[in-house]
Amino acid sequence: MRPETKAAYPDNWREISLNIKGERNYTCEGCGQYGSRPGNPLTVHHIDFNPANNPPDNLLLLCAKCHLKVQAKHYPSLLLIKYGQQRLFQ
Repeated sequence: MRPETKAAYPDNWREISLNIKGERNYTCEGCGQYGSRPGNPLTVHHIDFNPANNPPDNLLLLCAKCHLKVQAKHYPSLLLIKYGQQRLFQ
């Protein structure tokens, strides 16, 4: 979660994300990676990019690499240039 968007998330976001991880068996819905790994943790993605919209059908469990690939389609300059996360795609 980026600091500038933290206020957009509900107070119980940690609980929501932990529930999604458990319900989805700690498995990335993009590549099938099981569990978090060093440098590639599991994260929860909002399909509509709205952090206040948290029903389960709007949330995907993705590893960081898959999450960045999805986000890069929506925010290419933010992720690849500003945050220097381009190396994850190599």
